[in-house]
Amino acid sequence: MPRPRAAGRRRQAGITLIELLVSLLIFSFGMLGLAGLHIRTLAYSQSSLFRSQATALADDVLDRMRADRTNARDVLTGPGTWVTDIDQGFEDIGSNNTDLADWKQSVGALLPGGKASIAVAGDGLVTVTIAWRDTKDTGGDTPDPLQSFVTVSRL
Repeated sequence: MPRPRAAGRRRQAGITLIELLVSLLIFSFGMLGLAGLHIRTLAYSQSSLFRSQATALADDVLDRMRADRTNARDVLTGPGTWVTDIDQGFEDIGSNNTDLADWKQSVGALLPGGKASIAVAGDGLVTVTIAWRDTKDTGGDTPDPLQSFVTVSRL
């Protein structure tokens, strides 16, 4: 014999399945958002690492120049061994300055597409420019943006 229903209670059939599907849809959108956030975080942390390495490389070359002030200040009277162009290759440095060759090799090894430029002004002001290709996803067919770090110091 069937049980009598209480007055005011309606029978719910299939509503929990619809609620489950809606909650699953909301959960999946949330997980996709978290995955995208995680990917962006990794890209920005890589960019931050490159900027930190550029800072350390600039400090390194300035320390090397301070240790070898004679060659660094030769730039003031003529073509010196510390002047290099940002597009100059490793083979163009010359064998007379192994510090600069080692440093430029480090720039190329630590930074993607890394290039550097050092200029010494007449008053002993040294400008170090380091440029690299940032590997953040720019979306589409556009190349990675060129990033640069410039520091100025006095010898």
